Amino acid sequence: MARKLLQEPDMRRFICSATLLLAACAGGEDVGKVDFALSQPGPWDIPAETLAIGDTQHVSYTGAGPWVGSSGCGGSLLSGTAELRDWLGAAYPQVTHIGGYSCRAINGDGTRMSVHATGRALDIMLPRDAGEADNDLGDPIGNYLIEHAEEIGIQYIIWDRWTWGAARTAGAKERSYGGAHPHDDHLHIELSPEAAAGETPWFASGRPLPESTCDALPPTGGTVEETSDCFSAYGPAAYWRSEPTGHGGSLLWTNAYENDAPSNWARWHLNLDAGGEYAVDVWAEQPFAVHRATRYELRHGDVEHAIEVDLEGAMGWVRLGTFTFAPGGGQHLSVHDNYAGTVGADQRIPADAVRLVRVDATMTEPPLSPAARVLQVVEQESHSYDPLPGGDPTLDDDPIGGGSRGMSGGCSSTGARSPGGWWGLLAMGLIALRRRR
Repeated sequence: MARKLLQEPDMRRFICSATLLLAACAGGEDVGKVDFALSQPGPWDIPAETLAIGDTQHVSYTGAGPWVGSSGCGGSLLSGTAELRDWLGAAYPQVTHIGGYSCRAINGDGTRMSVHATGRALDIMLPRDAGEADNDLGDPIGNYLIEHAEEIGIQYIIWDRWTWGAARTAGAKERSYGGAHPHDDHLHIELSPEAAAGETPWFASGRPLPESTCDALPPTGGTVEETSDCFSAYGPAAYWRSEPTGHGGSLLWTNAYENDAPSNWARWHLNLDAGGEYAVDVWAEQPFAVHRATRYELRHGDVEHAIEVDLEGAMGWVRLGTFTFAPGGGQHLSVHDNYAGTVGADQRIPADAVRLVRVDATMTEPPLSPAARVLQVVEQESHSYDPLPGGDPTLDDDPIGGGSRGMSGGCSSTGARSPGGWWGLLAMGLIALRRRR
């Protein structure tokens, strides 16, 4: 598939900002305010502070027992597992889907039942970056689960060739993973029986979602800028360009490219004081709105729509349509850079402001760009975060064994994996650019 071309000035800007962290780059361009999710070299590198918290957590390990055939399977996800699945899917928008129940034996060991067969395990799927694990997408999820392991009831995690076990001895809870699947596109997590039943303290707590930190839009609607805490940009930072123009004085843009899956994409969280009918507009500006088949996905209430828009020549607000929203969060608009057909050169896609306008009898229609055209609006099946019927049997290597194997997690050796040299400094600098979601 064709890959987007990188412009040399943009690479200089991002490398300069990442390497010098808080120091000023030549040219003085401020790109550190934007929230980027970036890939890192090496396996999951659990932060020292997370490991320290994890050492205070203990959850006894409960396996699934011997494989006796389908008669021994649970039949579905247990209630607590399903509740955690839905929360994770809403809390971490980078998650593409979450698989769960699968009636089968452990891959590579037909004598033991997979924890997936008990309804106590999840596979949290994430996009790869250039064929490798995207650690800035997956690490925050794994780190959160470690830091709240006892409260939730997380007994085991596999992510990007690394494992963490809550039943292991303090100071030795992490170790490398040598199973057949590197788990570079998903986190495998296991819940204790109490957690799977929803009986641990976490299930009785408030558990606010990230978008609850966003300022709620008033009943009349409002605007969400790409500089706000309600916005996140994902994918390689080198392919996001920042410009000192646009609605509010800044915008981001990236190029469309030919692929079945997005590389760069962005999301605006929509938190509303009141539900109702709202028109949804996006800001487009020349010469940064060019792609003639720009893909948006809108979640409003419990409904999802895919929207395709021709942005060529657009200048100003572009109306995506009118939709019914529920009060509160858990709703969002996303834009993606991929297209299944042929993509020409310089097919730019902007990520700027999003506006919601309450539709009622007294509404004064704001001016809209006459150039853009909505090509199609298609309602999609609501995102259940478990679109893999019966689970995917190729994903879980279930490395925790019984008997003398104990909690080996594959390779039992531990050791430093932090990236070294200039690339390590660059990776750490890029992480520092991220703002809280």
